[in-house]
Amino acid sequence: MITKPTPIFQRLSDYVQTIPVIDCHEHLRGPARDLADAPHDPIQRLSTMYFYSDLWSASDNAAYTFIMDARKSLDERWPVFERLWNASQHTGYARVSRLVLKNYYGIDRLTRLSLEQVAEKAQAMDETAYLEVMTGAGIRGVLADNLFPPPWERMTRYYTNPVIVDFLNDRFAQPENWRPVFNLPYFHEIRTREFIDFVGAAAGMNVLALGNYEEAMFRLIERGKAKGIAALKDQSAYRRVIDYELPTTAEAETLFNKLLRDPRNQLAWPEAKPLDDYLFHCFMRFAGQLDLPVQIHTGHLATIRNRVDKANAAHFTPVLELYSNVRFDLFHGNWPYMDDLLFIGKNYPNAHLDLCWTYMIDPLYAKELLKRALVTVPHVKINAFGGDYFLAPEFSAGVLGLAREVIAAALAEMVEIGWLEEVEAECLAVDWLYNNPNEFYRLGFPAFG
Repeated sequence: MITKPTPIFQRLSDYVQTIPVIDCHEHLRGPARDLADAPHDPIQRLSTMYFYSDLWSASDNAAYTFIMDARKSLDERWPVFERLWNASQHTGYARVSRLVLKNYYGIDRLTRLSLEQVAEKAQAMDETAYLEVMTGAGIRGVLADNLFPPPWERMTRYYTNPVIVDFLNDRFAQPENWRPVFNLPYFHEIRTREFIDFVGAAAGMNVLALGNYEEAMFRLIERGKAKGIAALKDQSAYRRVIDYELPTTAEAETLFNKLLRDPRNQLAWPEAKPLDDYLFHCFMRFAGQLDLPVQIHTGHLATIRNRVDKANAAHFTPVLELYSNVRFDLFHGNWPYMDDLLFIGKNYPNAHLDLCWTYMIDPLYAKELLKRALVTVPHVKINAFGGDYFLAPEFSAGVLGLAREVIAAALAEMVEIGWLEEVEAECLAVDWLYNNPNEFYRLGFPAFG
């Protein structure tokens, strides 16, 4: 329980359970692809996406590698996994895994025997069950960041699995009410001539200059919007500070021409930064021209051993100021930089606050952020939920259960101190979970409430 179980909390919790949800951020690719690639090994399944990093953080590399090696038997791995589970079971990531165990797999306490139950039910999931998990959780619409190679293929070249090309050519079917987003970093983090040629071929152009590349990218994004893309998405914070300078065209051309001049040339970092920055700004102009919102990764970074300071949304304010005609959805609650995010949300009309992923990173922070945002930021600027999972839809449903609890707790506490009436709290929950993202992303679903 994330707050005291007062009558007001209980009533709000019951009401919040009934609200349909716009899921602002998933990496799910739909049942056909996910069922083909999802792990059936129960340890891997229960560690999906995020809990694995807590297991890793609680151990050493050898122990973590050992428990994730599905070639070894469960009997061999169970004692080490049990030790790491016990060391990590009270984190937010673990809470989602425990909710999934209870609500989807019907398991109250993890044991060696229960791993067999997880494996059996994971293996039995079919397309109908996959979709029922999402709809049964009340998820009405999904924005899916899935038009790029999945993480287990990212060490290979992007163009060996050109998912975006499949989508643009109607070879990437999505479930009804799912809308993809256009993932940007690959397209401005150019390092080789091969990637330039890939983009040219995808756009049906021969790219002979930087201007050609810009035109090719505009064609791809414009075509993507016509096919149903709802937003642009950028998670460059994983690899760089999200502070985009304004290099001249000549500076960018010098680097771009280096790749054109000799296909054996490559760009390293930070040499490539002027070209990277230039193209990012180019894509922001496209967002304004095409009226596409932009999702920006801020705050915490998945896996372990990364520097969160480079992902603070405070670095991004020059972009917010420059592109006042572009709607930005700042992701992940900017954890742990709450105050910076609140300042930005309060002061920049085009900056919206998105709590996708935040509930499992730090549910107490998420509750405090919602309360603080309520008294500092217009409530129409809060997009409350995104599951942010790959492969296993039961985890998106699981974290939504945690999110509903946190939202009800935040609102109940504000009612109890007299800041809100209970009916006002109900209206806020509806807007945060459904109406705000529906309007922000121009999804066109019927309003709720």
